[in-house]
Amino acid sequence: MKRVGTFLMVAVALVAMTAADVTAQPKVTITGFVDNVTSYTKNMSIVDINTAKNGDTEWYARTRVRPDITAEVGTTKFVLGLEMDAIWGQTANQDTNVCLGAACPASAGTIQRSGATTGWDLNTDSQGNIELKWAYTEFQIPGLPVPTTFRIGAQPWQAQYKLAALANGDFAGVHITNTWSPMVKTNFTFAQAEEESTGVRDGFLRGEDFIIIASAEITPFKGLDLRPIFSWAQFVGPTSGSSRQARGGVGTGAGSVGPYATCPAGANCSVFSAGGSTVENRYTVGIDARWRFGAFSLDPTFFYQFGNREMVLSIPTANFRPGTHNQDISAWLLDIRGGWQAGPLLLEAAFIYSSGNDKEDRSDIAEGDIKFYQPISTDTSYYATWAEIWALGIDYFNIINSGAAGLNPGVAIGYDKYGLMRVGFRASYALTPAFTMRAGFTASWTAEETAGTLETIAAGTGRLPCGPFTVADAVTTGACNAALARHDGSSFLGSEVNLGFQWRFAPNVAFDMVGSYMFAGNALAAHTAGGRDGRNPQDISAVTARLRYSW
Repeated sequence: MKRVGTFLMVAVALVAMTAADVTAQPKVTITGFVDNVTSYTKNMSIVDINTAKNGDTEWYARTRVRPDITAEVGTTKFVLGLEMDAIWGQTANQDTNVCLGAACPASAGTIQRSGATTGWDLNTDSQGNIELKWAYTEFQIPGLPVPTTFRIGAQPWQAQYKLAALANGDFAGVHITNTWSPMVKTNFTFAQAEEESTGVRDGFLRGEDFIIIASAEITPFKGLDLRPIFSWAQFVGPTSGSSRQARGGVGTGAGSVGPYATCPAGANCSVFSAGGSTVENRYTVGIDARWRFGAFSLDPTFFYQFGNREMVLSIPTANFRPGTHNQDISAWLLDIRGGWQAGPLLLEAAFIYSSGNDKEDRSDIAEGDIKFYQPISTDTSYYATWAEIWALGIDYFNIINSGAAGLNPGVAIGYDKYGLMRVGFRASYALTPAFTMRAGFTASWTAEETAGTLETIAAGTGRLPCGPFTVADAVTTGACNAALARHDGSSFLGSEVNLGFQWRFAPNVAFDMVGSYMFAGNALAAHTAGGRDGRNPQDISAVTARLRYSW
């Protein structure tokens, strides 16, 4: 697929050569924000993903600096987006994630607190802590029959209206917008997720992974925007954890399908090797819309996914031969959010449903279709600002199960392979123009029942069926399938309440504070890697304060 990206670049260059040579002094501006955040959490399970571990507490502080430098000449501009994330105090064996000298072999100790690249120790000097977010050029070419804007380079997604419903965050590629009329636009995006380069024969191990998204933006009348969308994502072999999360015993890497690292007892070891995926073609079609009518707003989204994923199964089972097997994809997402505003009062509600697999569907041995919805990338931002534990809130480094992408509700839309059903409410009231109170409630269920403690949770596999069984039983005798069929599962994940305020006490400065509590549901119950019992999920609490200066 590299030829598609090359063709796009050549076509843009040829068209640009027909334009007149224009040289002017650019106008340079800097926009952005600085956040200083502190949070207390209990039982958040950010790293160990063991929600049954009571007394896991943390209180920390951090700073994020997020400047965007823009150089503009008319409608042409270059944007350089930078990001710096530092914890107050050193949190690893060095003050940066960059491998330095003798610290390189101790790779596990070089990783900072989740979300950060630096730990500011005494003296605060640190190296390699500036992250490059965006580096793109945006321009229009005169003389085309339809006004067209090109954006090339490392850039943010502009794939849909609703945040993170399909693709969110950043990518490297090309985005083109054609404005046919004030009421009709079309968009085309090509993103290179992984590059094969010269191929595996020369030691390049990544696949040729790409995403194409095409959409139209139609405004039949003022206040109503419709956006039909088509997406094609192709992944070869291992791929990004943003696009394929570890779920149901299947991870993102080449050894992810067979969940066992060594030949299981009782298996035919002569044919055992690490399992993996070969080629996945994932198509998404649907519509994203927004409607504003007076005091009311409505934002409905519906996506349907289809396609197939080839899986390499290297572990023999009683009823399944090793080899390459095809899994069809058939999944959907419905996300409806609306609101009503009366002066200083704003009331909003959300309903979300995504399809899922039954607990007896054995994704780990390539049995059954893929029925859970998979976004291309969310940047951990799905349902953001609606919750503080089940989504990213004021402290956008804290979210339940952030150590396992397939269980992280901001990354995987749906819990593991089981899908999602959610209702949410939030309200805000501006007591003065500078002081606003807010409250929220979210309740979440899986669309299909989980298997509870018949599954083991691990970051690399998600919820692996029948972890408590011996490997030989799970793989060769069918005892796992029989146990899953008998098991009476759970679907309630938990409910969260939060209460907070925002105080804008100075120009461009806002102070936010919120307290949250989540009543844990039995669907979170599972064994955890290492054999720890997780049959009694614990409630989670958090208190966060943030001071933001924006310019």
